Amino acid sequence: MGVATCSPCAKYLLLILNLFFWLIGLGLIALGLYFLLRPEIQNIIHLFNFTTLPLSSIEISACVLILFGVIIFLIGLFGFCGAQRESRTCLILYIILVTCVLLAQLTLFIFIAMHHEQGQSLVKQRLVSQIKKYNHMYAGQYEKSIDYVQSKYQCCGIDSAYDYSESHIPLSCCSTSMASPCSVHQVGLSGTPGCFSLLAKTTLFWTKYIILIELGLSALSLIGILLAICVCQNTMLYDGYTQTSYYI
Repeated sequence: MGVATCSPCAKYLLLILNLFFWLIGLGLIALGLYFLLRPEIQNIIHLFNFTTLPLSSIEISACVLILFGVIIFLIGLFGFCGAQRESRTCLILYIILVTCVLLAQLTLFIFIAMHHEQGQSLVKQRLVSQIKKYNHMYAGQYEKSIDYVQSKYQCCGIDSAYDYSESHIPLSCCSTSMASPCSVHQVGLSGTPGCFSLLAKTTLFWTKYIILIELGLSALSLIGILLAICVCQNTMLYDGYTQTSYYI
């Protein structure tokens, strides 16, 4: 009787919940595209191209975000159809898929929490080793990217201007009050900060929003599993004198 009583409410709540899944999926897709297409991100992508792949780590992360958004959107569509038709097969598959997404999110959170410091240190080492290869004679994609970051954030080097192996440094490190070209010691004495801490603040800003979206999605996933179980159970029970319709 308890299940039959909660059934109508659970069905419509599940329908509404899957609308939120659609919105979250579309939001993740839009966020991933924003990272890929935003001019500021495009200008710093080449700083994080640590692999032999044609995509940088930022682009790979954005593509994963888009893929995850597509999966969430499709799961929401699948759950909406299952709840609307009260299809036991669709609802069981929906429960399995949402459970897999929930477990994947928990695994990702645990992995990031355990390896955050190690990953940040590795990225920093790679950036320092790259900046020592700065080509002062020919400005390639990497040189254009580091110049953009240093000009925009008014920083120099990764930790400091002393990351450059040569005595002279890029013009993007020189402020208007310095002679051009300026030296490493001039920039170091002026107190110009390194770029890594400023980039880390920008990354942290966006990470907060992504974490909030993921936490909200985890809560909705858990609620969705409970509601789907309730609706699924009702398809196997009699409601009063009339058997509930059952669709495959």
